[in-house]
Amino acid sequence: MTESTRGGARARAALVAGLLAALVGASTAAPVQAAPADPDVFCDVPGQELAIAPISGLSDGQAVTWRSTVKGVTPTTFTGEYIGKLDNGLGYDASGNPRDLLLVKLEGDVVDGTAGSPAAGVWAGASGSPVYDADGALIGAVAYGFSSLADNVAGVTPAAYMKSIGDLPLSQPLSPSALRQVASAVGETPKSLGGTTMRQLQPVRVTLGTTAAALDAQSRRLARDVPGYRPASMGGLVIDGGVDDGADYPIVAGGNIAVSFGYGAVGSASVGTVTAVCGDDVFAFGHPNEWNSSLSANIHGASAARIVPDLGSSYKLVGAIGKVKGKLVEDRLAGVRGTLGAGTPTIPVTTTTAAGSQRGTAVSHISEKLLLAPAAAAQLSADALRLLDNAWEGSALVTWTISYVRESGATGTLRNTNRYSSTESFSEFVGWDLADDIAALQTNPFEDVQITGVKIGARFTDGYRAAKLSGVQMLTGGTWKNISRNSMSTVPAGKTYTFRAVLTPVPGAKRVTEYATFTAAVPRNARPVVVSLSVPRAPYDYDEEATSFPGLVRALDANHRVDVITRERSYTTTSGKRYRGTGQTIAQTVLVPGSSFVFTLKPAK
Repeated sequence: MTESTRGGARARAALVAGLLAALVGASTAAPVQAAPADPDVFCDVPGQELAIAPISGLSDGQAVTWRSTVKGVTPTTFTGEYIGKLDNGLGYDASGNPRDLLLVKLEGDVVDGTAGSPAAGVWAGASGSPVYDADGALIGAVAYGFSSLADNVAGVTPAAYMKSIGDLPLSQPLSPSALRQVASAVGETPKSLGGTTMRQLQPVRVTLGTTAAALDAQSRRLARDVPGYRPASMGGLVIDGGVDDGADYPIVAGGNIAVSFGYGAVGSASVGTVTAVCGDDVFAFGHPNEWNSSLSANIHGASAARIVPDLGSSYKLVGAIGKVKGKLVEDRLAGVRGTLGAGTPTIPVTTTTAAGSQRGTAVSHISEKLLLAPAAAAQLSADALRLLDNAWEGSALVTWTISYVRESGATGTLRNTNRYSSTESFSEFVGWDLADDIAALQTNPFEDVQITGVKIGARFTDGYRAAKLSGVQMLTGGTWKNISRNSMSTVPAGKTYTFRAVLTPVPGAKRVTEYATFTAAVPRNARPVVVSLSVPRAPYDYDEEATSFPGLVRALDANHRVDVITRERSYTTTSGKRYRGTGQTIAQTVLVPGSSFVFTLKPAK
């Protein structure tokens, strides 16, 4: 039973899903250096020279080698053989030219199995593994599989296609015949990439500090509830519980590479294999990640724990994600390309938490803004699970501050506080209001707003703590005495008196009676003073009528708190003047709305 809800329902817009399941995308920065002009050369940087093995020069049965990392960070060299190609297996390019997919039979003890260990076949996370001919020229990258069993035949994206990642000839007009070819391929390419006989070798999706299910659930909820919010949908074979240890893992051909939307206390990354490094350029995966180069992502090294054989899909078990090594700049059909060096800017999400005497601080670094809201909610959820060690019950007082920059360059902050308690799924909803505020700022229809940081403070308490306003006590002679509802007490005028609201736990809550202290003055010139207390109900659709960005901020800032008692003191003076004053008392527990209590203080004559 949930006692805390955000006032008013916000209708949300859904996101159109991507064509392929991968993970993160990238920004569209220009490459550090141009690709070699020679079509037979993949890289001409001194010390990293790499030739391209032309497709026309490959023959069935030809021996090949390939590199991939099965444990730690050091690639292993395996053998194999070229067994043919699928004409137009990757559809047509933008110029109407067919793109073939190469077929290679991979060999090795992990692929084929060893005594006591079943065959893994080609595993998820191997995508991007470079394949070479006998002279060391790059044939391409392992990228596709054809069976859900432990098959050792892989589809290889040719090196020439990967070299041209990001080369988009949109300005080149197509001939009528080429247009017909492209038109005929519109429905064909997605089918060939996602059909039952050919599938991407998925990257391994590692979710840090939370589960992929929890992160995705937050994204789906925001897409449903916040107008204009589009979740950063992440694909890949889900391996929950990855570790971000910040080690400086290398980025090398055949080594692990992680592409992240965020990292730190909470984050999400897809792990595959590096195909080639040319200067500051890094090529990987051999297939799309999210197939969206407008998303912002960083690249990291990673460490593998082992390759896990599985009948459904064998996969690389990721041990840890390393420090940022650069940023992703292209996410295309033939693979992804990143640049080494500075990463893409991130937005810090900081939680400062307390539970009893335990204190802690956690920070996540989010590069893709669409992940910011669900990541912030997931981080608070992870804090709740960590400190309470209970996935069902819990209580918390949460304060959050969202810093942002407006379109004009002016800075601002939105700050809210609320209390939460529940007997079920407490950790799932404790961050909903926070996430809603982030998403509402990001998707507002008035101006482009960039969030620069999120700070969250939370104090957790175990158990379900909710109460109703059941009575009032007055401090008299150092003793608390009950006051009857609708009663009248005679007191000397010209003094201020101390009271406390009695908050009785509701059924199922912790059997602890709470109190909320307040004062009420009885002026000398007052006739009977009426004091009324009530627990307000949440307003309905409180932010639906905003007509400007400042108006939206004011509406969001009017966050309805569920631990507030509203007080009103009213009287008429002896001269006939009417007075009414209001105030609030903050309780230490969630309050059931709608309860009230009224009493009167009569000045003694």
